[in-house]
Amino acid sequence: MRALTSISAIVVCLSTAVAPAALAQEAANGNWFRVDIIQVIPDRLNDFIDLQLDDLIPAYKRAGVPFRSVWQTAEFGNTYERVFVTPIASMADFDRGGPLAVGLDPDRLARIAEEFRRYLVSRQSFAVRYHPELSVESADVSGRALAQLTTVEIAPGRGGEWETFFRQNLEQFRRAGVVFGMYQFVYGPGPAKWQIVQNHRSFDELNEPGIITRAFGSDASAVLQSDLSSLVTSVERTVLRYDPELSFSGDSP
Repeated sequence: MRALTSISAIVVCLSTAVAPAALAQEAANGNWFRVDIIQVIPDRLNDFIDLQLDDLIPAYKRAGVPFRSVWQTAEFGNTYERVFVTPIASMADFDRGGPLAVGLDPDRLARIAEEFRRYLVSRQSFAVRYHPELSVESADVSGRALAQLTTVEIAPGRGGEWETFFRQNLEQFRRAGVVFGMYQFVYGPGPAKWQIVQNHRSFDELNEPGIITRAFGSDASAVLQSDLSSLVTSVERTVLRYDPELSFSGDSP
């Protein structure tokens, strides 16, 4: 997901970290989310944060957005990248300009948009769908402030085989105690992507074997070779840290 991600983004117990499954359970319209990956100009980061706290978070709350989950690069990646995840109640919301058009009067929205642009290097936006039928959820999300994202590009026309593999082997993952969320990047820049998201309490947990190895043990190499190698064209792995300052939930003051 880099943040997607999912991919397959994606991310409420917002007093600590939000596991992808927990975030998905809050979605109102078929588990759809908007994911914005934003590169901030380094010397404008404090201004960017102030704009979020003073104007954008209050506007989202006035518009009735139930939560927002924000993540930043943890150690490996672009230090000034932030990933914003919000639920999509209905695609029709974008016909009305989205939540900020509801939470702000037009003149104030225009001024904030102009100010916002001065703080950014780039911004990529995606519509991401969470797939609970391809995920293994956990009720325990407390303290899991790290998100390990495995973003996978699938060969054209092979997405159905990817879904079938996880659907048919979901019980195998569940028996092995593997917990992950599966996300699909449906709209946005770049090729079609899927994202596997795992939440961790520490970097040390990254030493654990991958989900295929944990689920299939000595058969993992054969499974990768026979079932997945021909489907996957690229893999990217990143680690994000939950940002409680810029996140909010409906229970937040």
